[in-house]
Amino acid sequence: MNRFSTKAIVEGALLSAITVVLTFFSLYVPGLGLLADLVLPVPTIILGMKHGLKISLLSVVVSGAVIAAFSGPIRAITSVLTFGLVGMGMGWALERKYSATKIFAVGTVASLVSNIALFLLSLAVMGINPLLEEIEIYRESLNSVTEIYGRLGVSPETIQPTIEMYQSILELLPLLIPAMLILASLSSAFLSYSVSKMILRRLGYAMEDFPPFWQWRMPPYTLLLFLLGQICILLENYWPTGILKQIGMNVQLIFTIAFFIQGLSVLAFYLARHNVSKVLRLFILLFAFSTPLLAQILLLVGMFDTAFNFRKF
Repeated sequence: MNRFSTKAIVEGALLSAITVVLTFFSLYVPGLGLLADLVLPVPTIILGMKHGLKISLLSVVVSGAVIAAFSGPIRAITSVLTFGLVGMGMGWALERKYSATKIFAVGTVASLVSNIALFLLSLAVMGINPLLEEIEIYRESLNSVTEIYGRLGVSPETIQPTIEMYQSILELLPLLIPAMLILASLSSAFLSYSVSKMILRRLGYAMEDFPPFWQWRMPPYTLLLFLLGQICILLENYWPTGILKQIGMNVQLIFTIAFFIQGLSVLAFYLARHNVSKVLRLFILLFAFSTPLLAQILLLVGMFDTAFNFRKF
């Protein structure tokens, strides 16, 4: 039978207490809730990195039990799913000295499992699809905006094309729930890694940096996956099963965002090559990000860079 060292138990108890406090901040202090959510996985990551998966799992269980005692089992389960899987996954990967990319991949998978579990829990316990509820809120907001413009004297014909465009987007969103879960998991894992790295370095622990942004590049096969998504959408016209279109749209959404980010990376590379100052570089990237025409151009640049690697020229 394996025994935990006294040091591991003491640190586990201390970090469990910190986790519980952060969870209560997240639940009951609106202003600090978002910040607490970003920091929540860090104690579990530290335990996993220093003492292994078993002690981090034990810490998560203890934290969940304390939260359940004060806030009920449902909030305990949701809290544990929010920070526990990501923290244990990243801590386990750090203990094995994985690269930053591999740790990020482990964190993304853990976050995706967590998001799917929370999604299913919401459906099972409350009978609510949280993503559809969010979409309905946006739809009601759109109706409110239409009424406000009407009261201000704006002609309905003027805003109707814009309203119809947003309504079309909202109609498509339920089909894109899988892609939204994956993108949310990627974002969550990236933020968790970045915040953990910043905190752990201040505590004297080393964490590897991601490659510089101007070096980010998707592997060539991702272009084939993007094209496969387009083929699935086209095949829906001949075999109208419904699922082909949904698969194609989700694949295309994920890789459209990925290629756009890669386009920004290419732009950052050439700005750095020409010694553009960091402040001006950031301004140009933000301007390109917020300008629809430039965003479309960068999307195409990212796609072609996957095949031809413009940074060699």
